Amino acid sequence: MEQDLPLESQKLYKTKIEVVQINLGNRCNQTCYHCHMEGSPSGKRNMDRSTAQKILEALIKLNIQNIEFTGGSPEMNPNLKFFIKGLSKYGKKLTVRTNLTILELQDYSFYPDFYKKYKIHVVASLPSIFEEVTDRQRGKGVFHSSIRILKKLNEMGYGTNGLLLDLVFNPAGDNPPADQTLLEKEYKESLKKYYGIFFNNLIPLANSPIGRFKDFLVRLGRYDHYMEFLKKNYNQKTLDRLMCKSLISIDDGGKVHDCDFNLAIGRRIKGYENKKFWEIGLSGFVSEIALGEHCYACTVNQGSH
Repeated sequence: MEQDLPLESQKLYKTKIEVVQINLGNRCNQTCYHCHMEGSPSGKRNMDRSTAQKILEALIKLNIQNIEFTGGSPEMNPNLKFFIKGLSKYGKKLTVRTNLTILELQDYSFYPDFYKKYKIHVVASLPSIFEEVTDRQRGKGVFHSSIRILKKLNEMGYGTNGLLLDLVFNPAGDNPPADQTLLEKEYKESLKKYYGIFFNNLIPLANSPIGRFKDFLVRLGRYDHYMEFLKKNYNQKTLDRLMCKSLISIDDGGKVHDCDFNLAIGRRIKGYENKKFWEIGLSGFVSEIALGEHCYACTVNQGSH
């Protein structure tokens, strides 16, 4: 690795693929200003059953145990249930990334029980332990809705009795997340003290300068400042454990990407731009990672892994 080159000019390659992440589309019950997928209730990019069926058949044949589902709000795509039922038969370890508030809506309120039944690892977004900060980023009422669902998940055994419940932290603006250990300690102490809520791990992520967050920065005249900050705080030591090295991300049409951020901007895996997931073999799959300026967001502090 040549340290004098900017990140986006370096050569970085995948190692062994350990996680397959499936993005079911950008339909979401929230419209967050920082969303790299530009999710909203009117999101148009949503996986159909034919694509889901082909992905499912390919996953069953693969010796990859860790499968993640994201969106948008993955619960708003009926293929989430289809995938979970189909893959659980084969002992796959399944993770769903949820925004929590979707689980209070009547049409999706069955999901907590559904997740418990299939022992789904729940990764939930909670951008702040403060109501004002969370609601400013995600919409009025989001914080208390999230707290109610977290309490319900705790009562069902999530974060308390063997079922995994992790939280994701995103900064409210153009600041990087604080040290993971300190931030997790603060989250755990505060949520326990004020709401009686428990969880397993906190995953801090810097906001990626793409999608709505990029638009937000440009409107404020802060985009160049944010990029300069990310580059200045680039941590070379994070490169060997970046999530993109062991992950492949599938979009709603079945095309493959190095990560969900590359997926959001339409940047596909090099050499596989016109291939669908079910058309490639992952045995010995070693491809060059498609890097760009936005990748600096995953190399700040401890990095995204």
